[in-house]
Amino acid sequence: MDKELLERVREGKIPEHIAIIMDGNRRWAKENSLMPWEGHKKGKETLHKLSEFQRSDSALPIKSITLYSLSEDNKTKRTPKEREELMKLFEAGFRGILKDKNIFESKVKISVFGDYTELPENVSAVIKEAIEKTKDHDQFFLNFCINYDGQSEIVHACKKIASDFKENRLSDEDITKELVKKNIFTSKFKAPELIIRSGGEKRLSAFMLWDSSYSEFYFSDKYWPDMTEEDIVKAIDEFQQRQRRYGQ
Repeated sequence: MDKELLERVREGKIPEHIAIIMDGNRRWAKENSLMPWEGHKKGKETLHKLSEFQRSDSALPIKSITLYSLSEDNKTKRTPKEREELMKLFEAGFRGILKDKNIFESKVKISVFGDYTELPENVSAVIKEAIEKTKDHDQFFLNFCINYDGQSEIVHACKKIASDFKENRLSDEDITKELVKKNIFTSKFKAPELIIRSGGEKRLSAFMLWDSSYSEFYFSDKYWPDMTEEDIVKAIDEFQQRQRRYGQ
């Protein structure tokens, strides 16, 4: 880690909410002559290293982190074997969260956006347990987007609003941007100031479509398994150099 870079970033404005599109696991595996799920395993190791960094003395005071972990398309368009291996990783990952003393000592709240109940029962059960056992935590927030799609999220919000409208709980004047926000999965979180995407692609892939209206974007050509703590710090450093105008 570049100590001068880290100190410069620590002295600047740290985003309260960072979202990460962890892309490139499968391409990393292909380039290393490995099966796709080996890339996902390596990507999980990268996430673990970043987690360890956030527990070190060099940790950055990021309040909320949201991770794009599995899209609806990923869930349906992967081979049965790859889906099976992905589910094993999810189950192991959330069991690890339940055993992680730091999650409980540091009061990290776990949230999951997307319909994780459609996953195999053993996976959805451990996810539900992690959510339930951390529901009262309020110091840090770790969010996973699993079986998630930003368009589906907005459709879900529209259906809730339509139901309230039909039952005469809402009028035309009540339907505002603020109301939509209250009905999407991330209703309790501020929009991410910074969205980081690894893997060289420069698109959202249906990630946080409502919340990303004024987010800053940082794209890395590195595949997710090759990303390091310093890469995340560099992204925040670039974010700090930008002037956010919010349409002005």
